[in-house]
Amino acid sequence: MKKRVGIIGGGAAGLFTACLIKRFSNGEDIEVTILEKSSAPGKKLTLTGHGRCNITNRKDASVLKDCYHEAGNFIYPALKEFGPEDTIELIEKHIGLKTKEEANNRIFPVCDSAVRVRDALLSYISGSANILCDTKVTGIRINDCFEAETAKGTYSFDYLVLSCGGSSFPKTGSSGDSYRLAQNLGHTIVPVRAALAPVNADKDSAAFTKALSGVSLTAGISLYSEGKKVCYREGEILFAPFGLTGPAVMEMSREIPSDISGKGAYLELDLIPSVKDEDFDREFQDLIKEHADTKITNLLARFVPASVASAVAERAGAEDLYAQGFTRENRRALIRETKHLRIGLESAPVLEGAYVTRGGVSLKEVDRKTCMSKIVPGLYIIGEALDIDGISGGFNLQACMSEAYLVSKDILNR
Repeated sequence: MKKRVGIIGGGAAGLFTACLIKRFSNGEDIEVTILEKSSAPGKKLTLTGHGRCNITNRKDASVLKDCYHEAGNFIYPALKEFGPEDTIELIEKHIGLKTKEEANNRIFPVCDSAVRVRDALLSYISGSANILCDTKVTGIRINDCFEAETAKGTYSFDYLVLSCGGSSFPKTGSSGDSYRLAQNLGHTIVPVRAALAPVNADKDSAAFTKALSGVSLTAGISLYSEGKKVCYREGEILFAPFGLTGPAVMEMSREIPSDISGKGAYLELDLIPSVKDEDFDREFQDLIKEHADTKITNLLARFVPASVASAVAERAGAEDLYAQGFTRENRRALIRETKHLRIGLESAPVLEGAYVTRGGVSLKEVDRKTCMSKIVPGLYIIGEALDIDGISGGFNLQACMSEAYLVSKDILNR
């Protein structure tokens, strides 16, 4: 008998599922319908990798799983069954796009165009999947089959894939529909918040970051809340008019409490993470002795970019001081502002500016070997609908691809 498969959401996860069903169907009589509420599928996909589409990350599955925070053990079976090498093969041999590897094992299409990736996926499934745009699913009924209700009518399916995204970048269509539909079917939704998002500094700190807007450097970054150190990251940060962004900051953003009011939350930057406080102090004392007639700002510029050295020295009250006469108290202030630079937080990161969503359908209610719901047989939940978020670097798209493979494999084997 013909299998009728409905896919709610034409984003990355939904399109990958349709592609993999076609790839492995081997002529099986299967009817795939994608119900997409936007005017065109894959809108958010076209934004990934800053418009270049970081397709995957060429690391072993045992390494990849540690890039998904608390969800590592859940996603591991999917990564083992369909990993980066499988994704690259699919993209190159079947989708028809050559790929290249860049720093940190990141894989991009040679064309450097996320739009072309989206279009290539659509071209591949043309004729094998029916894509209905401007078709928002408002409800799901379960009788002898799944009935997806829309303003255009009701569509019936034997299997249903819930892949209509999270809540990040809502203008692309990711406005939380997955959570509402899953919850109405009995699923628990872990509270959602922004992940991979820039951070807004408070008024005083924003004046500092604005003065350095566009400057980047490698730093250590710690998050403090209610007087306790919550987490630490090290990597590239970028100063911006509103606060901070860059890979290290965005990876930490998921840990910032949704309601930071009254928690005294702030970030602490170590602008020279490769050197301990006491070693930096010792090195700086040596420089002071050797260059008595040199401004402190110029000496500090040996460790950090000149613009950063100037701004930090100003915070430490040393912008006009020279090495000669630089006191112990002066050094302490400089060490504090260089190694423990405090950035106050105005508010928690917002979903409108986040690349992915933390939270979603509880993983306890989904089979990690098939991505099928443990509550509703025949219902599969993948992508940002799940409580899974990876770090930056191709990990989130790989998760979508690996989950889509489990779904396609399970449906085709039934």
